[in-house]
Amino acid sequence: MAYVFKIKLEGSSKPPIWRKVKVNESLTFLELHWVIQGAFGWHNSHLHQFSPGGWNGTPVLQEDHGIEYPDQAPFSDPKTWPHGERYACSKIKLKDYFHSPKQKTTYIYDFGDDWEHTVELVEITDEKILHPVCLAGKGHTPMEDCGGIPGYYEMVEAINNRKHPEHEEFIEWVGYKKGQKWEVNEFDLEEVRERLRVVWKMKDRDDYP
Repeated sequence: MAYVFKIKLEGSSKPPIWRKVKVNESLTFLELHWVIQGAFGWHNSHLHQFSPGGWNGTPVLQEDHGIEYPDQAPFSDPKTWPHGERYACSKIKLKDYFHSPKQKTTYIYDFGDDWEHTVELVEITDEKILHPVCLAGKGHTPMEDCGGIPGYYEMVEAINNRKHPEHEEFIEWVGYKKGQKWEVNEFDLEEVRERLRVVWKMKDRDDYP
């Protein structure tokens, strides 16, 4: 079986930033994390989590880095799913959570900038799919570490307005040439598919970011 998800970056508008992906139902939530990273062009340089209701939802699925923090509940035994508070996302499969279209969960990337994505199951097919693929999308992925959605739109305004007091600073930060603008509608499906293929191939390497 294959799942088709529409993943939208919350708070984005004109255009809303989203990606539609098709994946195998047997993927773990950790593997879905890698799919989202590849499809959106994130760099996997920050922590992430899945949960039905965002920050306050339970159960929470997080990556097990072998480090326990005092303010976090210990990882629950996968056999208790979904009645525990916190699970290792590498232990829970998509088919353990998703059963019918319109089901949703939230994926949060970077606990400082708080990039919140709504992950909605839109279709279940009988296809056998070996590798995830991006089917469609819209909108330019924001720069990481720009301050979340509010910071992103402030950055776009500064880059595209030569009279903005921070114009030169942001142009230099993103590596643009003088006069170059940030195209909010930019989306190249083939480029995204290639990036997803690379991420999927490299995800298990220890030296991959």
